[in-house]
Amino acid sequence: MTSVSDHVTAEFVEGLLALPTLEQRSAFLRAGGLLDAGGLERLLDFADRLVYSHPGKARRLAELCADLADRAAAPTAVPRASYIRAQVYAVNGELDAALRMAEAAHAGYVACGQNLEALRTHVGRMSVLLELGLYREALDAGQVVLDALNGGGELDITPTRRQSDLLTALVHQNRGGCYEYMGLYEEALVAYTAAEERYRVLGMTERLGEILDNRGAILLLLGRGREALEAHEAAEAIFAAAGLTLSQAKALSNVGDANRQLADYRRSLDAFERARRLYDSIGALADQGLLLIDTAGAYLELNLYPEALAAYQRAHALLRGTGMVHDRARALWGMGSALIARSELEEADTVLAEAVDLFAAADNAPLLSGVMLEQAAVQEARGDRGAAVATTRGALELVSGKDWSVQRVYALLRLADLLLPDAAEAEAPLLEARRLAQRLALPHLRYRLNERLGSLRRLQGRDEEAQVLLEAAVDEIERLRSTVTHETMRASFLRDKVTAYEELLKLHLARGAEEGPRNAFAIAERAKSRALVDLLTGDAKEAVSTDNRVEARIRDLRSDLNVTYAQMLGGTDDDGLGTPPPDLRGRAVELEREISQLRLREAATSDLFAPPVASDNLEPPPPDVTLLAYHLVGDEVVMFLRGRGGLRVVRNPGSAATVARLVRELDVQWDTLGAGRELAERHMTLLQRLTRRVLTALYRELIEPLAPLLDEAASPASDGTGASRKLVIVPHGLLHRVPFHALFDGGQYLLERFEISYAPSAKVYSLCQERIPRGFDKALVLGVADPSIPAVAEEARGVVRHLPAAELLIDQQASVEALRLKAPGCGVLHLACHGMFRLDNPMFSALKLHDGWLAANEVMRLDLTGALVTLSACESGRNEIFAGDELMGLTRAFLGAGATTLVASLWLVQDETTTELMELWYEQLRKGVGRAAALRNAQLALKENWPHPYYWAPFVLIGRR
Repeated sequence: MTSVSDHVTAEFVEGLLALPTLEQRSAFLRAGGLLDAGGLERLLDFADRLVYSHPGKARRLAELCADLADRAAAPTAVPRASYIRAQVYAVNGELDAALRMAEAAHAGYVACGQNLEALRTHVGRMSVLLELGLYREALDAGQVVLDALNGGGELDITPTRRQSDLLTALVHQNRGGCYEYMGLYEEALVAYTAAEERYRVLGMTERLGEILDNRGAILLLLGRGREALEAHEAAEAIFAAAGLTLSQAKALSNVGDANRQLADYRRSLDAFERARRLYDSIGALADQGLLLIDTAGAYLELNLYPEALAAYQRAHALLRGTGMVHDRARALWGMGSALIARSELEEADTVLAEAVDLFAAADNAPLLSGVMLEQAAVQEARGDRGAAVATTRGALELVSGKDWSVQRVYALLRLADLLLPDAAEAEAPLLEARRLAQRLALPHLRYRLNERLGSLRRLQGRDEEAQVLLEAAVDEIERLRSTVTHETMRASFLRDKVTAYEELLKLHLARGAEEGPRNAFAIAERAKSRALVDLLTGDAKEAVSTDNRVEARIRDLRSDLNVTYAQMLGGTDDDGLGTPPPDLRGRAVELEREISQLRLREAATSDLFAPPVASDNLEPPPPDVTLLAYHLVGDEVVMFLRGRGGLRVVRNPGSAATVARLVRELDVQWDTLGAGRELAERHMTLLQRLTRRVLTALYRELIEPLAPLLDEAASPASDGTGASRKLVIVPHGLLHRVPFHALFDGGQYLLERFEISYAPSAKVYSLCQERIPRGFDKALVLGVADPSIPAVAEEARGVVRHLPAAELLIDQQASVEALRLKAPGCGVLHLACHGMFRLDNPMFSALKLHDGWLAANEVMRLDLTGALVTLSACESGRNEIFAGDELMGLTRAFLGAGATTLVASLWLVQDETTTELMELWYEQLRKGVGRAAALRNAQLALKENWPHPYYWAPFVLIGRR
């Protein structure tokens, strides 16, 4: 090919394309001596080089050459320009247009007598047909080229050896892609090897990079993750050196996918973010869709279900009009998986059925098998186990004939899940899965397999084997967790991985002696709030983006979100939290989702955490403190009591289902009291009796089974030490919604017997005790009133009376920015305002300040080191509990921001009683009473005038006592 003239530089082309009219461009080329056949050929050479780095510019330059072909007496410029345009259309996912343009190029070359170039257009047609999912037609187009090169076919050609080798290599490369999309992985590798041999002889390094990238994708599907990563990284280096931006971005996306399958999530997300920036620089929309699919896959594995679903949906929207059938099917498959995780089964069924049709039409057995396993999950979730087993067996049968080990392992694991707890039935598929997995370098398969085999061995009574397998699964899970650097991702990571911990817990609980309870408690702790522990032991701040555009976009989104919240909550019932119109809720969800995605992108290239350094060892509590930790295992409530007498375990004869029913009944009582004061006063005696009945039933379920042990702790010890009346409660799961201090034994509330505080885990409690509190010499009190909470200003002023050094910010002064500026260094922070708990998106639970809402995920960016924080706001202590017992909401946010102690409410609070309680609480603190004791004294004093627990019991103390 003719080398690029010195005249045709990037600057020259920029100047040419900047001219507004064809006449001016023609004159520009004539002046440069390029308005002839040779000149247009050089311009087209340049356009060809731009296809994979600046496709838009390549298209414009090719179109210009076609427009000037007659003036330049260059008829062959027209088909060549058409072929370049076909490539650009393909890059942008406009596949029907690409096919038409390739066919036009073929006809043009034939008309010009350039049969070899006409033959080459079949290679381009192959690529387009491949993306359209027309694999047999693509293979036929390739065979036309091979036949012609071997002397057959309709076109008379006399290629040189180099030309023949190049066309043959291109055909084999595209055949490899067809075989890959058809699930014929070994055939694909053979085709890629054939292409590679010829490219190597031709010295075409960049094409060798493409083969490396393609081979890496196959190796990944075959479970050879480390080899796949090496291939993709080598390809990326080749493309970077050659300045091929689009190809480099694709390779980086593949690097990210390989790291994802190797469970190195930090490197995975870093590669995806680097690829995104490259795609943004060239505007390759279709390929951005492919990147979204890969990124969504990482989000899905990290259990970030809303973010995964949004990314899959965006990818599908980008690909829907492109005809890229294989990738559209991948997006649908991912959407289905995310919808199942969100329990949106009808929608999942619909998109999975479409994915099945697309993969079935392509005869892609391994990917079809994967989608069928998700369909089985839908059937199981609907209670149709028989259908789920049949679908799973069908999926397994699809991948039993070839070397599809990864897909077979997944099918075998799904089958075993459906067959357990029938150990005899589940054993055969699990042993077969283990045999296949031994040669696969995929960590996420290892822990899943060990977890299931461990469960099997426990059911079979082979406890020693079970322990080894389950400990290996837990160790692997925690090793994988160490590769997740972003706090939000760590918090969600264990959502689908707690089974290994629970199986190990059951194993230890079944053992007697001292060792069983000790090991059971240790494993229960390892399954609780681990990401929060990391947050408390590491850097509690999230990195601020170095990209000013990202920060500006987040500010704009938050501004829009504040307006949306105001519209959502305006004109509702007295507490300001009525049901908003669906369009406003949808708008809020969209804005929140984009903010979350920007924060995740921002974190992808930054290390927010060092590797966890917190020891799992727990020091026993002080002699005067008893720690009561709960753990739900299936339907069983397990209670660990740790204190002066050592560690004891009580296994509740009741059930978690009973507790859940009682918690729902209690919520009804709170809602009734919150419906209006007049109603409450009219029926107060009845309401108090009904509430006490529920609180008594909860006492019987959660406290009475260990009452003798608590009585023992509350009595003076024989060695002369005093009674242990300080009780730390560590709830688990739905028990975080239980006001333990208000549980009623028929004569007394638990608060009347004990000084009670709460903690997300024993380790979090220990860490909070180690935090050094600031003194009360610097305090900040903010109050924002509105018609539904008119006493806020009175409350704030009452608090300040007991904090002489406090700065008071009321209404207009109490802004988000003022809080950010003034909170650092405070020993006390009191916020009296509206609170909003978001069950659907708990880290967007928020406090309403004068100029906007302060969401939980923004609280974590504050510096509250050493502060005592009181949230005098509705439901400020409510949290959504992810599996792994990660509290998501304002509690997590304020502890993560550095607070040593947090006082917050479990339900909607009453304005007048809250004002009275807060004044009593701070009066006690001013007298030097300990924090937990001060809150207890205040609540007991309030109970004298307001005996219903709705009024005196909403607030809990979390952290340092």
